[in-house]
Amino acid sequence: MNGRFRYLTVAFLTAAGSLTVSSSWASMTNARFAAHYKPKFVPTETIPYLCDDPATRTVEPNYSPNFTLTPCTQYTTQGPLGPGTVYAVVAYAGSEGVAAVSFGINYDGGPQSGIDPELVTWTACADGLSFPNGDGVHGDFPQPGGGIRLTWLLPGSCQAQVIANAGVHAVVGAFYIYAFSDAILQFTPNNNLQSGPEFAIADCGGVETNVLNSWPQGAETMLMSRIGFGSSGGLNACLVTAVSTTTWGKLKSMYPGAAAPRTFRKP
Repeated sequence: MNGRFRYLTVAFLTAAGSLTVSSSWASMTNARFAAHYKPKFVPTETIPYLCDDPATRTVEPNYSPNFTLTPCTQYTTQGPLGPGTVYAVVAYAGSEGVAAVSFGINYDGGPQSGIDPELVTWTACADGLSFPNGDGVHGDFPQPGGGIRLTWLLPGSCQAQVIANAGVHAVVGAFYIYAFSDAILQFTPNNNLQSGPEFAIADCGGVETNVLNSWPQGAETMLMSRIGFGSSGGLNACLVTAVSTTTWGKLKSMYPGAAAPRTFRKP
């Protein structure tokens, strides 16, 4: 990872001052890009916000899965037709905390068919800068094929909430979608960059990790969740487990509809 993403991370750290580094911090290479479906968000007196405000020390009542301490292993990855909310979450992240992320999105649809792009909106739960891009065919993120890099302001907004035994969960943002017919909302790497595809995380100490570099080509389909609508099936990437054997690792995926687990090995 380099260029603007690196510059933004370094700039925030420089402005914030130095952060303490712990040798016990875990690697980001086992992070997953998780997704959680919920019914369409409607503000109420008890749950008025879509996201927590990361700049405050308090946790405001909000609709995100972090507010209910829901681990990503329990996320819902299939929803009915009609309107809905999909949360994007970096999960199984290391205790270094999450300060920036880069990813993409893809889905099929058109006017009153599949997921209608005209009805898809994005609300960032991060409080830093956002840099969306497009695939040259559709519009910029959150249009299909788009990608985005976005950041949290440091040091106060470092995302370090650990939930159950599923590591740090950083709620990146939420989509409003409307599915008219069977469709899949697929999280992808950020594929529109000169430096190449990246599912990248910058931690709160300024260390950057492109998770894709730790796994062979094709593994991203198992590391990044998808939400199925109607009769289409989804995938919970948090149910993909990394198992270390000496200096090697392997991924096994067990999900509904699979005849057998798929296995990947780190290079």
